[in-house]
Amino acid sequence: MKRIVIVAVLFVNAIGFSQNKNFIVEDNLIVWRLVYEDASHFSALKNNLRLDFVSDSTGYISKTNFADRKLEELTADFRIEAKEGKYRVSVFNIRFYDRAIRKKEAIQEYAIESHFLKNNGEIRKSILGYNVTELLNPHFEELFTIKKGVNSDW
Repeated sequence: MKRIVIVAVLFVNAIGFSQNKNFIVEDNLIVWRLVYEDASHFSALKNNLRLDFVSDSTGYISKTNFADRKLEELTADFRIEAKEGKYRVSVFNIRFYDRAIRKKEAIQEYAIESHFLKNNGEIRKSILGYNVTELLNPHFEELFTIKKGVNSDW
């Protein structure tokens, strides 16, 4: 029985404090990067209302928390690169908007690096059990997945 408890505690700690593999550090910026194996052209993502394209392959994510109560609202920049049969998305310059009203300012904005980047250039695994990389990853994956078009006669 003691072994089961010890294994369970170790397993929970390993999951709770692990960093998501899609998050990396480049030039002291925390970047989320994923390659999608999809033959569709990424221009289909322009139909996504949460993505605002500035050019054919760059833009920003509109302010959102993905309807996730664990996340504060955020914005971020993105870049999409394509090769035959796949495309790679990089999300960077991730900025959170604090819900708490501090001082006389209504909105407090901060970069992800200010809270989750260590002095040695590594991503902090967790702050008090709050693992932002594991929370953000599924939302970013879903956001940049090309949805198959639905034919509608409106």
